[in-house]
Amino acid sequence: MKSLGELQTVTLADGVENRLLEYMRQASLNPGDPLPKEEELASHLNVSRHIVREGVSRLKALGLIESRKKRGMVMKHPSAFTGLRKLAEADLFNLREREEFMELRVALELGMCDFIFARKTPEKLANLRKVAGLPNSSIQKFTTEIDFHTCLMEIGGNQIASQFREILANVFKPVYEGKEHINKALRTPTHHEICDILEHGTFEEFHAVMRKHFEPYLAKEKGGKTAAGKTSK
Repeated sequence: MKSLGELQTVTLADGVENRLLEYMRQASLNPGDPLPKEEELASHLNVSRHIVREGVSRLKALGLIESRKKRGMVMKHPSAFTGLRKLAEADLFNLREREEFMELRVALELGMCDFIFARKTPEKLANLRKVAGLPNSSIQKFTTEIDFHTCLMEIGGNQIASQFREILANVFKPVYEGKEHINKALRTPTHHEICDILEHGTFEEFHAVMRKHFEPYLAKEKGGKTAAGKTSK
């Protein structure tokens, strides 16, 4: 086993976590490759097995390590947003933080327009129409909104972006529900109108209709208020 070295003055559990990360990188481990046993780690790092377990548990929480029967600890394929996903599922973000996540979501989807337009196919467009919801309404159920925009991101073909968008979607429901009156006032493009332009229009038209669709989250109301109705500072 490549030498892990002895821990010095850092917090012991932090040290175990950092040394394991360094070991995985230096040993060029691949998903499924085994990691040293707890007793080996404790011996090489000169700490107790209790401290090793604490450090290992942190990497398990990040989705980098898992325990398998008869194999012990093995490396997992890293997921870029495991920690953020757990926070989103715990529903711990306040409204302002949710609004900021919504801004990220809008920026991400507008930035993906190039890839969505370039990678569209008749089959992908047909699938998109299936989840577009009511044909003449700019206000859809929350689940329909999620399904439609998730399908759009899948057309773009970037799995990391899709994973990030799914996490953002989990935190913005109160923000989305708070925009219903604004949607009615602005008459934003429907999902089916987006499909039509994506299928038959130019890239410039597609980007413009997407930006118009997101206008409730981009616009500033009179009096310095954000689209959510809170005064900006």
